[in-house]
Amino acid sequence: MTIVKRLKPRYFYGWNIVGASFLAHLSYAEHHSSMLGFFFKPLGSEFGWSRSSIAAVQTIARVTEALIAPVIGPLIDKYGARVLMPVGAVIVGLSMLGVTQVSTLWQFYLFRGIVVAIGFTLMGALVTDVAINNWFVRRRGRAIAFARLGSNLSNIIFVPVTVFVIASSGWHTMFVVFAVVTWLVVLVPSVIFMRRRPEDMGLHPDGDTPVDDRMQNGEEKPSGMYTTPGEPVWNRREVLTTGSFWLLAASLGISSMAFQGINISLAAYIQDLHYDNTTLAAVMTVRAVIMAAVLPFMGLVAEHAHRVSVRVIPFIIQGLGAFLFLLAGQPVFLWLAVAVYGIGMSGIGVIQGIIWANYFGRFSLGLVRSMGFFVAFGFGAAGPVAMNAVFDITGSYRPAFIVITGLFAAAAFLIGVARPPRPHRYTTADGMTVSSAEILLEE
Repeated sequence: MTIVKRLKPRYFYGWNIVGASFLAHLSYAEHHSSMLGFFFKPLGSEFGWSRSSIAAVQTIARVTEALIAPVIGPLIDKYGARVLMPVGAVIVGLSMLGVTQVSTLWQFYLFRGIVVAIGFTLMGALVTDVAINNWFVRRRGRAIAFARLGSNLSNIIFVPVTVFVIASSGWHTMFVVFAVVTWLVVLVPSVIFMRRRPEDMGLHPDGDTPVDDRMQNGEEKPSGMYTTPGEPVWNRREVLTTGSFWLLAASLGISSMAFQGINISLAAYIQDLHYDNTTLAAVMTVRAVIMAAVLPFMGLVAEHAHRVSVRVIPFIIQGLGAFLFLLAGQPVFLWLAVAVYGIGMSGIGVIQGIIWANYFGRFSLGLVRSMGFFVAFGFGAAGPVAMNAVFDITGSYRPAFIVITGLFAAAAFLIGVARPPRPHRYTTADGMTVSSAEILLEE
């Protein structure tokens, strides 16, 4: 066997992809369910809208994202983030400015629900996660985690800013801030730094030589990944007939329903427990700080997601956090719930970011991830309305928190039993497509 020397560049361009994704995540606070919760009272006061009617905008956004994602997914595989993200940033910024001019609920649904969702799908985690997974294999857990630090930093920055701006200048001004931030941190960096795949630049994932060369050096392929002559490729029919796809999609969808419901209602829930706005801002900020602090560790751990415990434990932790919010009338349990919930949420975020690539490979990831997005966001769309419908009917969020605890347990079970599927086809190093049967014959 010929020994091929493993050469690595001094700097891997993939970290530019991570950096641009980090900056994009800085703008995501404007789209978070928890951030919308700060607008419940000012919008309700000005327009007389109920909490469930305001929360419905997040359901509309999730349904829109679910419907458009299967269209966007193949475009990510074909064109990459550099083409899609600038378009998304322009749409999101303009729609945020449109929100400042609304006077009726349907206008609010149009701009903050439908148009923002279209733009966000073009520049959001669906696109950045695919980009990062295309550039990293062995280190994709830490790469995804670093990019998602931007989202947590966004919450740390924008929670107090949002509280201050709404109190001092009104909710309209905050949407202008959202628009400007989107253009600054997404539009320009994505044009400059984003690239589709390392192969387009004559590079390989992680900055390594090809997997076959590393194996010739006596190295083992990272566990949980495929040892194949190339990358798995999938079409829509093959994905939809794979049991693992439905297990992953159902798990992530159920958990999305749970945390979308909590996130959009948490600010109002804490206010209903008679905590003041200072405590509310502190809770949101501390949660973001905790999530940011544990993300690097979660990223490293997630690189062992082939182990059932690594996939399951974050869902159990977040479910425990949801249960602890039932006791949040006492400050000690409020802060404990915030800490536990934040830790679990960080872990789920990283697992969600890498699991599709681990199971289905890189070259069809936009297609696969967007189909999973469709299912997951279909579930997630129900969370905000259901959570606040429970409040409107019962006058309390407590029954919803009990159900949500069970939802996280169900999600943990489903992702625990999911196993990587066997691909039908692969791409070879010279760009040819071969079937699994042909590979078996060659062996």
